[in-house]
Amino acid sequence: MKTRLTELLGIEVPIIQAPMAGVSTPALAAAVSNAGGLGSIAVGAGSAEAATRAMRATRAATNRAFAVNLFVHPAPARDPAREAAWLDTLAPLFAEFGAAPPAELAEIYRSFNNDDAMLDALLADRPPVVSFHFGLPDADRVAALKTAGAVLLASATTPEEAVQAAAAGIDAVVAQG
Repeated sequence: MKTRLTELLGIEVPIIQAPMAGVSTPALAAAVSNAGGLGSIAVGAGSAEAATRAMRATRAATNRAFAVNLFVHPAPARDPAREAAWLDTLAPLFAEFGAAPPAELAEIYRSFNNDDAMLDALLADRPPVVSFHFGLPDADRVAALKTAGAVLLASATTPEEAVQAAAAGIDAVVAQG
């Protein structure tokens, strides 16, 4: 089936496997790609080294296009008093299970906009498609990835976000509720 999307992504059928952090694997992505769709690996929850391993494992299992997905959330605004209150509130639940709460809260996942090592890994490995959730990369990262030949996708939860993605140079928008 030939569509603008299949031509853009270099795939045979307009099926894109969701990049599910924690459960998608290079084997799953390669299977989808080998079947003619676009397989995806979720690397936003890991390190640049883990992303490199996942990209190489995917490439070893397919010679077709696949996508690498990243989180591009804004940096959290730290509020020590509020964080301490949350830890105090949760302390009884930790105690109930014989566990100690953390001494302080920490950002769970690093945003792609603050992860130069991840950008370097992508530029070195050159995945065919790169997709983004929770925000958009800055203009320099978009330009670097496009120069490296990547097709860029981004999720949008509102029409305004879709317009922002298009204006930022994103090649296709994923409508997400």
